[in-house]
Amino acid sequence: VEIWAKASIGDYLWIHILNAQKPKGKFRKLGSHSYGLLNFIYRGGPGFIQTTVPQDVEYLVIVLNGRTQNDVKKSKLWIDYLPRLEKLKKTAIMLLGNEQCDNDWIKPYMRSNGGLVDVLFLVYDSPVVNNNDVYQWPLGVATYRNFPLLEETSVNIANNRTYKCNFVGTIYENSTREVMIDSLSKYKGQCFVDVRYKWLPMETEHSLKRYLSTLMKSDLTLSPVGKNPECYRIYEALSCGSVPIIEDKIMTGSCSSPFRLLKEYKAPVIFINKWEELIPILTSEHKRPFFEIVGRRKKVISWYTHFRSTMARLFAKTIRKKFFED
Repeated sequence: VEIWAKASIGDYLWIHILNAQKPKGKFRKLGSHSYGLLNFIYRGGPGFIQTTVPQDVEYLVIVLNGRTQNDVKKSKLWIDYLPRLEKLKKTAIMLLGNEQCDNDWIKPYMRSNGGLVDVLFLVYDSPVVNNNDVYQWPLGVATYRNFPLLEETSVNIANNRTYKCNFVGTIYENSTREVMIDSLSKYKGQCFVDVRYKWLPMETEHSLKRYLSTLMKSDLTLSPVGKNPECYRIYEALSCGSVPIIEDKIMTGSCSSPFRLLKEYKAPVIFINKWEELIPILTSEHKRPFFEIVGRRKKVISWYTHFRSTMARLFAKTIRKKFFED
Protein backbone atom coordinates (compact mmCIF):
# COMPACT_ATOMS: atom_id res chain seq x y z
CA VAL A 1 0.00 0.00 0.00
CA GLU A 2 1.43 3.36 -1.06
CA ILE A 3 1.02 6.37 1.26
CA TRP A 4 1.48 9.71 -0.49
CA ALA A 5 1.68 12.47 2.13
CA LYS A 6 0.88 15.97 0.92
CA ALA A 7 0.00 17.25 4.42
CA SER A 8 1.93 17.17 7.69
CA ILE A 9 -0.57 14.80 9.32
CA GLY A 10 1.06 12.19 7.08
CA ASP A 11 4.15 12.32 9.28
CA TYR A 12 1.93 11.91 12.34
CA LEU A 13 0.37 8.81 10.77
CA TRP A 14 3.73 7.38 9.76
CA ILE A 15 5.93 8.12 12.78
CA HIS A 16 3.54 8.52 15.71
CA ILE A 17 0.70 6.15 14.80
CA LEU A 18 2.31 3.38 12.73
CA ASN A 19 5.55 3.75 14.72
CA ALA A 20 7.62 3.63 11.54
CA GLN A 21 11.12 5.03 11.18
CA LYS A 22 11.34 8.69 10.18
CA PRO A 23 11.42 8.72 6.36
CA LYS A 24 14.74 9.55 4.73
CA GLY A 25 15.23 12.73 2.75
CA LYS A 26 13.61 16.16 2.87
CA PHE A 27 12.79 17.14 -0.72
CA ARG A 28 11.60 13.59 -1.29
CA LYS A 29 10.81 11.66 1.89
CA LEU A 30 10.82 7.91 1.43
CA GLY A 31 10.16 5.08 3.89
CA SER A 32 8.86 1.53 4.16
CA HIS A 33 7.16 -0.24 7.04
CA SER A 34 5.19 -3.39 7.74
CA TYR A 35 2.20 -3.38 10.06
CA GLY A 36 0.26 -6.57 10.57
CA LEU A 37 -0.25 -8.11 7.15
CA LEU A 38 0.22 -4.81 5.33
CA ASN A 39 3.38 -3.46 3.74
CA PHE A 40 3.44 0.32 3.40
CA ILE A 41 5.63 2.57 1.26
CA TYR A 42 5.68 6.23 2.30
CA ARG A 43 6.34 9.13 -0.03
CA GLY A 44 6.25 12.75 1.10
CA GLY A 45 7.87 16.12 0.60
CA PRO A 46 7.64 18.68 -2.22
CA GLY A 47 9.63 16.47 -4.59
CA PHE A 48 6.72 14.09 -5.03
CA ILE A 49 4.20 15.55 -7.47
CA GLN A 50 1.68 13.94 -9.79
CA THR A 51 4.30 13.19 -12.45
CA THR A 52 6.99 11.82 -10.11
CA VAL A 53 4.94 9.33 -8.09
CA PRO A 54 4.68 5.70 -9.29
CA GLN A 55 2.12 5.48 -12.07
CA ASP A 56 1.55 1.75 -11.56
CA VAL A 57 0.17 2.06 -8.02
CA GLU A 58 -2.72 -0.30 -7.18
CA TYR A 59 -3.50 0.47 -3.52
CA LEU A 60 -3.17 4.06 -2.39
CA VAL A 61 -3.61 6.28 0.68
CA ILE A 62 -3.28 10.01 -0.06
CA VAL A 63 -2.85 12.42 2.86
CA LEU A 64 -4.25 15.83 1.93
CA ASN A 65 -4.94 19.25 3.42
CA GLY A 66 -8.45 20.70 3.14
CA ARG A 67 -8.18 23.44 5.75
CA THR A 68 -8.43 26.48 3.45
CA GLN A 69 -9.87 27.11 -0.01
CA ASN A 70 -6.35 27.27 -1.40
CA ASP A 71 -5.53 23.93 0.24
CA VAL A 72 -8.70 22.42 -1.25
CA LYS A 73 -7.67 23.53 -4.75
CA LYS A 74 -4.31 21.76 -4.37
CA SER A 75 -5.96 18.64 -2.95
CA LYS A 76 -8.45 18.48 -5.81
CA LEU A 77 -5.55 18.41 -8.27
CA TRP A 78 -4.40 15.16 -6.65
CA ILE A 79 -7.82 13.54 -6.54
CA ASP A 80 -8.60 14.62 -10.12
CA TYR A 81 -5.36 12.93 -11.17
CA LEU A 82 -6.49 9.51 -9.88
CA PRO A 83 -8.28 8.41 -13.09
CA ARG A 84 -4.93 8.63 -14.91
CA LEU A 85 -3.51 5.89 -12.68
CA GLU A 86 -4.65 3.00 -14.86
CA LYS A 87 -3.77 0.20 -12.43
CA LEU A 88 -5.34 1.86 -9.38
CA LYS A 89 -7.78 -0.48 -7.62
CA LYS A 90 -8.47 1.07 -4.21
CA THR A 91 -8.02 4.54 -2.71
CA ALA A 92 -8.21 6.04 0.77
CA ILE A 93 -7.87 9.70 1.67
CA MET A 94 -6.70 11.05 5.01
CA LEU A 95 -7.85 14.65 5.13
CA LEU A 96 -6.98 17.51 7.44
CA GLY A 97 -10.46 18.95 7.28
CA ASN A 98 -11.75 22.48 7.43
CA GLU A 99 -11.87 23.81 11.00
CA GLN A 100 -15.58 24.58 10.64
CA CYS A 101 -16.15 21.08 9.16
CA ASP A 102 -17.17 22.52 5.78
CA ASN A 103 -15.93 19.58 3.72
CA ASP A 104 -18.76 19.12 1.21
CA TRP A 105 -16.30 19.36 -1.69
CA ILE A 106 -15.00 15.84 -0.92
CA LYS A 107 -18.42 14.14 -1.13
CA PRO A 108 -18.59 13.69 -4.95
CA TYR A 109 -15.22 11.91 -4.85
CA MET A 110 -16.48 9.13 -2.57
CA ARG A 111 -17.12 5.71 -4.12
CA SER A 112 -20.61 5.79 -2.59
CA ASN A 113 -21.32 8.85 -4.75
CA GLY A 114 -19.72 7.50 -7.92
CA GLY A 115 -16.14 8.60 -7.23
CA LEU A 116 -12.88 6.68 -6.73
CA VAL A 117 -12.36 7.15 -2.97
CA ASP A 118 -13.24 4.01 -1.02
CA VAL A 119 -12.68 5.37 2.48
CA LEU A 120 -12.03 8.75 4.11
CA PHE A 121 -10.20 9.43 7.39
CA LEU A 122 -11.27 12.94 8.41
CA VAL A 123 -9.83 15.27 11.08
CA TYR A 124 -12.29 17.22 13.28
CA ASP A 125 -15.77 16.32 14.51
CA SER A 126 -17.58 16.29 11.19
CA PRO A 127 -21.24 15.18 11.06
CA VAL A 128 -20.46 13.05 7.96
CA VAL A 129 -18.45 10.55 10.05
CA ASN A 130 -20.34 7.24 9.83
CA ASN A 131 -17.67 4.60 10.63
CA ASN A 132 -18.50 2.94 7.35
CA ASP A 133 -16.68 4.84 4.64
CA VAL A 134 -15.89 7.99 6.69
CA TYR A 135 -13.89 7.68 9.92
CA GLN A 136 -12.78 10.39 12.31
CA TRP A 137 -9.03 10.83 12.67
CA PRO A 138 -7.15 12.64 15.47
CA LEU A 139 -5.38 15.91 14.74
CA GLY A 140 -2.31 14.68 16.62
CA VAL A 141 0.83 16.69 17.37
CA ALA A 142 2.35 19.44 15.25
CA THR A 143 4.82 17.41 13.21
CA TYR A 144 5.22 20.41 10.88
CA ARG A 145 6.82 22.13 13.88
CA ASN A 146 8.97 19.02 14.46
CA PHE A 147 7.21 17.94 17.66
CA PRO A 148 8.89 14.57 18.39
CA LEU A 149 7.59 11.12 19.22
CA LEU A 150 8.28 10.74 22.94
CA GLU A 151 8.81 7.26 24.33
CA GLU A 152 7.25 6.62 27.73
CA THR A 153 10.69 6.18 29.29
CA SER A 154 11.89 9.57 28.03
CA VAL A 155 9.47 11.49 30.27
CA ASN A 156 10.41 11.82 33.94
CA ILE A 157 7.20 11.25 35.88
CA ALA A 158 8.73 11.06 39.36
CA ASN A 159 10.24 14.54 39.68
CA ASN A 160 8.70 17.65 41.19
CA ARG A 161 7.33 19.74 38.35
CA THR A 162 7.93 23.48 38.46
CA TYR A 163 4.45 24.61 37.44
CA LYS A 164 0.90 23.63 38.27
CA CYS A 165 -0.23 24.61 34.78
CA ASN A 166 0.91 26.23 31.55
CA PHE A 167 -0.37 27.98 28.47
CA VAL A 168 1.84 28.69 25.47
CA GLY A 169 -0.10 30.10 22.55
CA THR A 170 -1.87 32.89 20.75
CA ILE A 171 -4.41 35.21 22.36
CA TYR A 172 -7.21 36.21 20.00
CA GLU A 173 -9.09 39.45 20.67
CA ASN A 174 -12.52 39.04 22.30
CA SER A 175 -11.95 35.32 22.86
CA THR A 176 -12.34 33.12 25.93
CA ARG A 177 -8.55 32.96 25.96
CA GLU A 178 -8.58 36.49 27.38
CA VAL A 179 -10.91 35.29 30.17
CA MET A 180 -8.55 32.37 30.84
CA ILE A 181 -5.54 34.67 31.20
CA ASP A 182 -7.50 36.90 33.60
CA SER A 183 -8.39 33.82 35.68
CA LEU A 184 -4.68 33.05 36.07
CA SER A 185 -3.79 36.47 37.47
CA LYS A 186 -3.80 35.23 41.09
CA TYR A 187 -1.61 32.24 40.18
CA LYS A 188 1.38 34.15 38.84
CA GLY A 189 4.52 32.09 39.32
CA GLN A 190 2.56 28.86 39.71
CA CYS A 191 1.42 28.70 36.09
CA PHE A 192 3.75 29.33 33.16
CA VAL A 193 2.16 31.66 30.62
CA ASP A 194 3.79 32.65 27.33
CA VAL A 195 1.41 34.38 24.95
CA ARG A 196 1.60 36.10 21.59
CA TYR A 197 -1.05 38.04 19.73
CA LYS A 198 -0.35 36.78 16.22
CA TRP A 199 -0.22 33.11 15.19
CA LEU A 200 3.20 31.97 13.97
CA PRO A 201 3.46 28.71 11.98
CA MET A 202 7.08 27.74 12.62
CA GLU A 203 9.19 26.85 15.63
CA THR A 204 12.91 27.40 16.01
CA GLU A 205 14.94 24.61 17.58
CA HIS A 206 15.23 26.78 20.69
CA SER A 207 11.49 27.53 20.97
CA LEU A 208 10.59 23.85 20.46
CA LYS A 209 12.95 22.77 23.26
CA ARG A 210 11.52 25.49 25.49
CA TYR A 211 7.95 24.39 24.75
CA LEU A 212 8.74 20.72 25.40
CA SER A 213 10.45 21.65 28.65
CA THR A 214 7.39 23.66 29.71
CA LEU A 215 5.03 20.72 29.09
CA MET A 216 7.30 18.38 31.05
CA LYS A 217 7.48 20.86 33.94
CA SER A 218 3.69 21.28 34.19
CA ASP A 219 1.03 18.93 35.53
CA LEU A 220 -1.82 20.70 33.74
CA THR A 221 -1.94 22.22 30.25
CA LEU A 222 -4.65 24.76 29.48
CA SER A 223 -6.40 24.20 26.16
CA PRO A 224 -8.85 26.97 25.27
CA VAL A 225 -10.80 26.87 22.02
CA GLY A 226 -9.18 28.50 19.02
CA LYS A 227 -10.67 28.36 15.54
CA ASN A 228 -11.59 24.75 16.38
CA PRO A 229 -11.72 23.21 19.88
CA GLU A 230 -9.35 20.37 18.91
CA CYS A 231 -5.73 21.48 18.83
CA TYR A 232 -2.22 20.01 18.71
CA ARG A 233 -1.61 21.16 22.29
CA ILE A 234 -3.94 18.46 23.65
CA TYR A 235 -1.97 15.55 22.19
CA GLU A 236 1.39 17.19 22.89
CA ALA A 237 0.47 17.58 26.57
CA LEU A 238 -0.73 13.98 26.83
CA SER A 239 2.58 12.73 25.46
CA CYS A 240 4.35 14.59 28.30
CA GLY A 241 2.08 13.38 31.09
CA SER A 242 0.48 16.80 31.50
CA VAL A 243 -3.32 16.72 31.85
CA PRO A 244 -5.10 18.93 29.31
CA ILE A 245 -7.81 21.17 30.75
CA ILE A 246 -10.06 21.48 27.72
CA GLU A 247 -12.69 24.09 27.02
CA ASP A 248 -15.60 21.94 25.82
CA LYS A 249 -17.41 24.39 23.60
CA ILE A 250 -19.19 24.11 20.25
CA MET A 251 -17.90 26.71 17.81
CA THR A 252 -19.70 28.32 14.89
CA GLY A 253 -19.71 26.21 11.75
CA SER A 254 -20.92 22.76 10.75
CA CYS A 255 -19.11 20.58 13.29
CA SER A 256 -20.81 18.12 15.61
CA SER A 257 -20.29 18.21 19.39
CA PRO A 258 -16.51 18.42 19.94
CA PHE A 259 -13.95 15.88 21.14
CA ARG A 260 -15.83 12.80 19.95
CA LEU A 261 -12.68 10.65 19.82
CA LEU A 262 -11.32 11.77 23.18
CA LYS A 263 -14.67 11.11 24.85
CA GLU A 264 -15.16 7.76 23.09
CA TYR A 265 -11.77 6.52 24.28
CA LYS A 266 -12.14 8.08 27.74
CA ALA A 267 -9.09 10.32 27.55
CA PRO A 268 -7.67 11.36 30.97
CA VAL A 269 -8.43 15.04 30.42
CA ILE A 270 -10.48 17.61 32.34
CA PHE A 271 -13.37 19.16 30.41
CA ILE A 272 -14.69 22.54 31.51
CA ASN A 273 -17.48 24.73 30.12
CA LYS A 274 -16.02 28.08 31.16
CA TRP A 275 -12.68 29.30 32.47
CA GLU A 276 -14.16 30.45 35.76
CA GLU A 277 -14.08 26.73 36.66
CA LEU A 278 -10.27 26.80 36.56
CA ILE A 279 -9.71 28.32 40.02
CA PRO A 280 -11.38 25.45 41.97
CA ILE A 281 -9.38 22.97 39.88
CA LEU A 282 -6.08 24.67 40.72
CA THR A 283 -7.10 24.91 44.37
CA SER A 284 -7.75 21.16 44.54
CA GLU A 285 -4.41 20.50 42.82
CA HIS A 286 -2.60 22.03 45.79
CA LYS A 287 -4.27 19.46 48.06
CA ARG A 288 -3.51 16.46 45.86
CA PRO A 289 -0.89 14.05 47.35
CA PHE A 290 2.30 13.79 45.32
CA PHE A 291 1.96 10.02 44.85
CA GLU A 292 -1.42 10.64 43.18
CA ILE A 293 0.13 13.20 40.86
CA VAL A 294 2.89 10.77 39.83
CA GLY A 295 0.32 8.03 39.26
CA ARG A 296 -1.76 10.37 37.13
CA ARG A 297 1.24 11.29 34.97
CA LYS A 298 1.88 7.61 34.32
CA LYS A 299 -1.79 7.03 33.49
CA VAL A 300 -1.85 9.95 31.05
CA ILE A 301 1.25 8.82 29.15
CA SER A 302 0.09 5.19 29.08
CA TRP A 303 -3.34 6.22 27.80
CA TYR A 304 -1.81 8.22 24.94
CA THR A 305 0.50 5.35 23.99
CA HIS A 306 -2.47 2.97 23.95
CA PHE A 307 -4.56 5.49 21.98
CA ARG A 308 -1.92 5.70 19.26
CA SER A 309 -1.80 1.89 19.07
CA THR A 310 -5.60 1.78 18.86
CA MET A 311 -5.61 4.27 15.98
CA ALA A 312 -2.95 2.21 14.19
CA ARG A 313 -5.08 -0.92 14.50
CA LEU A 314 -8.18 0.95 13.32
CA PHE A 315 -6.32 2.34 10.31
CA ALA A 316 -4.83 -1.01 9.33
CA LYS A 317 -8.08 -2.91 9.89
CA THR A 318 -10.03 -0.43 7.78
CA ILE A 319 -7.50 -0.45 4.96
CA ARG A 320 -7.41 -4.25 4.96
CA LYS A 321 -11.21 -4.47 4.88
CA LYS A 322 -11.83 -1.76 2.27
CA PHE A 323 -8.90 -2.65 0.02
CA PHE A 324 -8.70 -6.43 0.18
CA GLU A 325 -11.95 -7.85 1.60
CA ASP A 326 -14.86 -5.76 0.28
